[in-house]
Amino acid sequence: MPNLSEEILEDETITENLPDDEAGILLGWLLNLAEEIEGEDRAYLDQLKRLGRQLARISSIWGVPVSDLIDLVEAAWEEPGENATRHQRPMRA
Repeated sequence: MPNLSEEILEDETITENLPDDEAGILLGWLLNLAEEIEGEDRAYLDQLKRLGRQLARISSIWGVPVSDLIDLVEAAWEEPGENATRHQRPMRA
């Protein structure tokens, strides 16, 4: 049975329609995440691959750099209280 990293690298649909540099950024990020979940439930791998495909899709359709999309995902994953000072400005209508 291949490890998580191999499964990500073998799935060409993850980087479909991305230029090589953007694909490299996305794969590097996904591989780092795969190392963190090694030994966990295999369902996490499917979710990680799905996330990668969706980020690639958004990037290729809308021209948003993959690194910007990764930053958004990581900001959403922050633990409560982490970097709380970064978002102290009140929202205004």
